[in-house]
Amino acid sequence: MTAYTFWLFLHVLLLVFWLGTDLGVFLAAKFSERAELSVETRATVLKLGMILDRLPRSALVLILPSGMMLLNSLGLIALPTAAIAAVWAVAGVWLVILWTGFLNPETPLEAKSMLFNFAMNAILAIGVTALGIYAFVSTALPSWVALKILVVGLVFVAGVALDVLFKPAVGHFVAIVTEGPTEARNRDYSTALAPVYWAVIAIYVLVLIATFAGLSKLSF
Repeated sequence: MTAYTFWLFLHVLLLVFWLGTDLGVFLAAKFSERAELSVETRATVLKLGMILDRLPRSALVLILPSGMMLLNSLGLIALPTAAIAAVWAVAGVWLVILWTGFLNPETPLEAKSMLFNFAMNAILAIGVTALGIYAFVSTALPSWVALKILVVGLVFVAGVALDVLFKPAVGHFVAIVTEGPTEARNRDYSTALAPVYWAVIAIYVLVLIATFAGLSKLSF
């Protein structure tokens, strides 16, 4: 197995886990809106969705370093060993912090972990998007690579928007659980979730564009 084949396999595997499990999160959120279900059932379904959400978040952390290794194995970039090691070290620390929060729910550790994760996503939203724009302007990389980098940056942007938009929805759902469901509370929860779905759909579309760019390698 060549280095390129290995990194391509890992990159595609991460994509499958990302989209596949994220679809489960999407459906769990939709089912949690169903007023005909008991509050306990709705809460359990949403909790399951949050557990599934760990996989796409983990995959997102590894998408960039695996993509970097793909470009390196294709000879499109030439990174020194120290730079490659630094990128993987950051990804490793990020994963450890992320999973420390996942495994310690409803604790200060979880809150700090989620804050760190949000900050990293925000930094990469700006940095990777800027890098993609620079790659287009400078023509330093093939246009399909520049497009893929730009789209991944926009995925981080959409991810940040999703986290911001989901927070009010959580507040409305907590009100349903603690104070009981009413027509008004159910409506407020669904209204708060609506923009979250659009952010998720935007991520799906962007990921498909990045995948097409990577597989087709079309230049324009």
